[in-house]
Amino acid sequence: MKLPVRFSEPKTPLFWIALLRMMIGLVFLTTWVNNLREGLYTPEGLLRFFTEVFPQAENPLPFYAAFIDGVILPVRSAFAPFQLVAELLLGLALLVGFLTPFFSLAGIFFLTNTLLATAGQDWFWAYLMPIGILVVVLLARAGRAAGLDSRLVRRYPWLERWWV
Repeated sequence: MKLPVRFSEPKTPLFWIALLRMMIGLVFLTTWVNNLREGLYTPEGLLRFFTEVFPQAENPLPFYAAFIDGVILPVRSAFAPFQLVAELLLGLALLVGFLTPFFSLAGIFFLTNTLLATAGQDWFWAYLMPIGILVVVLLARAGRAAGLDSRLVRRYPWLERWWV
């Protein structure tokens, strides 16, 4: 039997990948609401998170525990409000498909750091799965389907080569 020279693989409509993007945006937003209710976006809440909820003394990655203890916690009064705004923006931008490649990279960075901070104390797939989805969203430029990125590209075509 002769095989065709070129196989025609089924293509996934970008909308389904955009749906994954929206889902991750909702994950960020619901986590944000829960963290806000628990007071984790305050200096005291951040200290509690890294000393009681996920104590860095139990982190099997000494280099990262030292980073949390030596860099993040001393500036927690500035870092806590930064994290409040960053998580909110991540969730909103991914939900509406605004500058999707940029916010996908930011989400990958954020979740990777959260994975390292909770290493050995939390289920690592809870972070690896959304990181994997964000990689797909990034590479597929999933903001162009059901997102504001498609409007940005139509209005400013030069953006197509950059972040949209």
